[in-house]
Amino acid sequence: MNVLLVQQDEGVRAYHIPLYPIGLSYIAAALKAHNVKIFNPNDYEYPNSLEELKKEIVRFNPGVVGLSIRNLDTTQRRDPYIQYKTVRPTIQAIKEAAPGAKIIVGGSGFSLYALEIMNRIAEIDYGVYLEGDEAISELLDNLDSPETVKGIFYRRADGTTAYTGARATPDFSKIPMPRRDPQVIDTKKYIGDYYNILGVQSKRGCVFKCTYCSYPFLNNDNIRLRAPNEVVDEIENLIANYGLMSFVFVDSVFNLPERHAREICNEILKRGLKVKWGAWLTPKMLSVDLLRLMKEAGCVHVGFSPDAVTDEGLKYLQKGITYKEVKNSIKVMQKVKGIVATYNFFCAYPGMDLKAVLRTIYLYFRIPLAIFARASVGLGWIRIEPHTAVYDTALKEGIITEGMDMLPENEEDLLKLFYVPRRLWYATAAFDILAFLADDFIKPFGRAVFRFVNRLRGEKPHV
Repeated sequence: MNVLLVQQDEGVRAYHIPLYPIGLSYIAAALKAHNVKIFNPNDYEYPNSLEELKKEIVRFNPGVVGLSIRNLDTTQRRDPYIQYKTVRPTIQAIKEAAPGAKIIVGGSGFSLYALEIMNRIAEIDYGVYLEGDEAISELLDNLDSPETVKGIFYRRADGTTAYTGARATPDFSKIPMPRRDPQVIDTKKYIGDYYNILGVQSKRGCVFKCTYCSYPFLNNDNIRLRAPNEVVDEIENLIANYGLMSFVFVDSVFNLPERHAREICNEILKRGLKVKWGAWLTPKMLSVDLLRLMKEAGCVHVGFSPDAVTDEGLKYLQKGITYKEVKNSIKVMQKVKGIVATYNFFCAYPGMDLKAVLRTIYLYFRIPLAIFARASVGLGWIRIEPHTAVYDTALKEGIITEGMDMLPENEEDLLKLFYVPRRLWYATAAFDILAFLADDFIKPFGRAVFRFVNRLRGEKPHV
């Protein structure tokens, strides 16, 4: 069967080169019994991308079209945008080009609001809930009897939605390497100096239970590892066949467990692979030794998301780290030159007080100075999502109400879904002013300094 896998159109183009659809590459690997192609509409400007999609459908003539819904909105209070608004037009375009094709949706965005999306968009035939590597293949073998496949939403004859029940989480170590061959997708289109475009996954799941985060719901709170040699096999394959230069580890946290991270780095060094990469790290027990090993193996960028700046705040958010460990990560970054760092903090969270507000502002300026020309700080607000502890807290505090639509279709309603308690009105005002100054003055100046210092060092800026 011809199966066309379509990445959700983001609507806006945040990157010069669109992000590589790694989730669909894993799905393609699970469908080796079928003739599979991946189409990424983000290669084109929206809404012209829908016309390109129609052309691809006519050329390929798929019996099934799978749509991955990745992002619902930007989750940014100062840059609100509903990415979900492209889903309905995309599905309508699919139906126009291939009226007889079955439409399957999946992806993290879908799983967060599976029943709502199925009920809102009647053209969807099936929905794959949570990780679909195993469910999708089984579903294609049973399109006429989807009720026999666990982990599936499907359309009954009367148009109502049914769910087949929970499915066991896949064993990530047994899932095949994602397909990136030219018959499926033009991988070379995503190759270049940009470290954050093409992803490699070494694990799924996250042991941390951050109160605002949906990852434990989407990928389980048990870490499932791929063997380090298999991870590096994938990297080596990308270098040999596609000229890979840079990539990002898309793991929730790369350095946990630390032994696994070290083994990957040592395997990269053992094979003499020359590549640049980035990763998200936890400050927990971060050592100079590990960061130096990562640098030697090609790491050029790391991201930290401490989110809170006091032990009380970190405890409320269940980050599993201490403020002392956050400060230690800054010291570690100072000692290991050549790696760029990004730190992210929230402007409001349960348990935040005046001390935390002032310390957040202090760190906003302190970190870029301490890790001079190699660090930046991002400020954000918690986007309240279902299946999280912050959702329950926001209900109790009256920030949201029972039955409130958590899947808005306009930016005005989206702005109501950020954790902005009235008691922190002064923090909201202070951070709004700081964000305005940062966007218009501080960050442009910082980027200019960053580029200047890197030119003096003879380095290219990492993007």
